[in-house]
Amino acid sequence: MKPFGKLMTRLEAVRLIDGNVKRITRVEDVPIEEAAGRVLAEDVVAGVNVPPFNRSSMDGYAVKARDTAGAASKPVALKLIGARHAGEVFDGVIRDGECIEIATGAPVPKGADAVVMIEYTRLASDGVEIQREARTGDNVAPEGEDIKKGEAVVKAGEALTPGRMGAVAALGFSSVKAYARPRVAIYSTGNEVIPPGKPLKPGQVYDINSYTLSAVVAANGCVPVRRGLVKDDPEAIAAAVKDASTYDVAVFSGGSSVGVRDLFASVIEDIGRVHFHGLKVKPGKPTLFGEVGGTPVFGMPGYSTSCLNNAYVFLVPALRSVAGLPPAETRTVTARLSRAIKAEGEREQFYSVRVEGGEAVPVFKQSGDITSMAYANGYIIIPIGTKLLEAGSEVTIYLFN
Repeated sequence: MKPFGKLMTRLEAVRLIDGNVKRITRVEDVPIEEAAGRVLAEDVVAGVNVPPFNRSSMDGYAVKARDTAGAASKPVALKLIGARHAGEVFDGVIRDGECIEIATGAPVPKGADAVVMIEYTRLASDGVEIQREARTGDNVAPEGEDIKKGEAVVKAGEALTPGRMGAVAALGFSSVKAYARPRVAIYSTGNEVIPPGKPLKPGQVYDINSYTLSAVVAANGCVPVRRGLVKDDPEAIAAAVKDASTYDVAVFSGGSSVGVRDLFASVIEDIGRVHFHGLKVKPGKPTLFGEVGGTPVFGMPGYSTSCLNNAYVFLVPALRSVAGLPPAETRTVTARLSRAIKAEGEREQFYSVRVEGGEAVPVFKQSGDITSMAYANGYIIIPIGTKLLEAGSEVTIYLFN
């Protein structure tokens, strides 16, 4: 076995990773129906005004405001000359003493400069009684009020949130130019790992990590590409690492510790560059970060809890940076521990918990127990030097998104 060298702290590792990943530069045309969440590669500039005409913002009657003077004290009778709904245009012109019935969203006819809400009117035998005085512009959304032609509505580098999607759709765009979603190659290593669906033989375990990692990748603006299982063999690992260099990011799980078969770090050193190998954290000490042919490569621990936890902490920021997405929003809550936790003290520790009944209930078992994460909705960070957290201690819980 080859021992780890100097262990890097979590914050040092995060800074090093951030300094060695770059946003993707490939650009593609994306149909509007597939563009949600995509990062724009160029500004979306309005080619039309929104709304494209003066439109009613209420159900009621389109009027000349001056015709309603004094209506609050004495109702004013106007001649009703028609009705229009959304999508219908009145071809005529509203003249003095006239009005038309109008629905929300319908174009305000020429000659009218206000809409009186239907609540303040009454139908009469000879037309409509207006019971409230209107001012010019009342209940009328003028052309271009929302978006003016030539305005950059969504800018390059911004992700298309639901609200921004609506703005793009309002302008009539059928597609946008966006950065490609980074393709992330995912490999599980180890002679003992087999695909789900096959019968287990003595000493074998099912592949967990490629599925949890795929879920993390897909949730952070990238495309997971599961590249299968890799045996503990130098040639097999070297072939997989070379294959990984054709992707935007690569993630390997297993094979990054210091056992006699943990060859991954040596292969990365031979073919590319290792930025760090070994972290002052628990679980996840064997985590590796390097690059091959310009592709960032992560070596995650083989144990499922270690792998997934470190994916949240170290992989997610890198994925979002490569995808051009803003950092993930960190949501935290505070609660008191339901029971005491013994800590290692020498390494910063990630301890999974479940917030339940206003308490933080520890659920961490072992690094290889996936239920440590399946039953958790967040984790606490136990600082270096801490050996015991008493029951009732107030802790900050970092929630899984």
